[in-house]
Parts: sequence; structure tokens; C-alpha cells
Amino acid sequence: MLLISCTSAEQKDFAAGLEEEKLGHFHTAVGNFERVISRSPTSSLGIQAIREAARISFYEIKDFSMAVQFYQKLVLSSPDAEERLKSQRQIVSIYFDQLTDYQRSVLEINKLVPMLHDQKEKKDYKIKLARSYYYLSNFLQAENEADEFLRSEPSVDQKFDMILLKGNIQLAQKNYTKSTELFRELMKEFPQRAIKENVALTLSVNYEEMKDYKGAIEILQSIRSSHPMPEYIDIRIKRLSDRMKNQPGARGKYRK
Repeated sequence: MLLISCTSAEQKDFAAGLEEEKLGHFHTAVGNFERVISRSPTSSLGIQAIREAARISFYEIKDFSMAVQFYQKLVLSSPDAEERLKSQRQIVSIYFDQLTDYQRSVLEINKLVPMLHDQKEKKDYKIKLARSYYYLSNFLQAENEADEFLRSEPSVDQKFDMILLKGNIQLAQKNYTKSTELFRELMKEFPQRAIKENVALTLSVNYEEMKDYKGAIEILQSIRSSHPMPEYIDIRIKRLSDRMKNQPGARGKYRK
């Protein structure tokens, strides 16, 4: 009799949650689903309640910290291997993209990668892993991940992404000579993608940091005709020309 009563209560709360969701009362709906989960977290109805709570938290309420807790429950409790995998992907996405909690994204990516079978997908997440270390200013580990990745025969786009990351790592550490080499490599080997990703602008900043204003201007002049906002490039060139003229010992004006 107690079991029947409990089951009826769970079904009642679940049905109430669905009804509150239809009415747009999303927080109330999640509360109903949480009552089902607390009573019977691994039952079929409990798993369905976790799914509903995760979906509403992520897509409707956009409370990503709450959503990630429900996805973690699915990873632990769902009998469906594909659902566990999708939930782990969602956890990584939340920590990396929504919460920008890169410490946690490192942990969750390292859980996800062994679960994957598709090699391209594994490599995509290894890129996110390297970027997570970069955003944490753990430049040594970020570069180690990038170097290991580049030895794994990446696709053209993946190779570009990792060389760009290595360039940004060197730039962040003020290793301007190394970053210059890497950005120039990108412009030479991947000219179209380099234009799209504004590598030349980054390279001009690199030269500016080295106080090589002439080099920075030459880079900007080389992309002016193909840039969607040439007037912006002109402003940058003028500013650099003024800085070059104001250098100690400078004579005359820089001419194009």
C-alpha cells in the first residue's frame, strides 16, 4: 500500500511538472520534477524527470549551473549509453561555453574524450582542452597539448586552429619573435583562413609591441584592399605612423 501511494505521488508530481511547463511556470515545473527525483532518482519516471528538469533549466530558464547538475545525474543514472554520452557533451559545453569555467571544462573534457569513438570528434575536444589551459593562463600545458595535437595528423582546419593557439600563447607571454614566426606561417600556409581570422591584424599588433612600427604598417598595407573596413586599416596605419614619427631619433615622415 505504501509503494502504491509513493508511486502515485511521483506520478502526480511528474504530471504537475508537465502542466506547469505548458503554462510557462518553468521554476515551478522544475520543483515538481525535483520531488520525483528525490524520491526515486533511478526509476524510469525519475530518469524522465531528470531529462525534463535538465532541458527546462538549460533551454527555458537558462540557469546553466542548475542544468549541469541534472546532466551530471543523467551521466550517472541513465541506462542509455548514448544519453550518457550526450549528457557529458552538454556538461562540457556548459562549462566551456556558458559558464566559462575552464578549470571544470578541463576535468569534464578529460572524462568525455575516452567515451568517444569518432577520432575527429576526439580531436575537436582536444582543441577545447588546449584552449581551456590557455584561458587558465597555463601556457606550458596549453602548448604541450597543442604540440601533441599537431603530431596527430590533424585536418587542415584543426592544424590552423592549433598553430593560431600556439601563436597566441607566445604573444601572451611576450615572446614576440616566436609569435611572429607562427602568425607568418599561418598567413603563408592558410592565406584565406588567415584573412577570415584577422591574423594579419594580430601580427601587426605583434610588431607594434616590438616597436617595429614600419613592419606593422607594411602588414596593414598588405591587407587594406581585401579588408571589409579599409577605413579602419587607414586609422591604424595613421596611428602607427604618428607613433613612429614620435620615436626618439625619428626623422621626417613615413611614406607609403
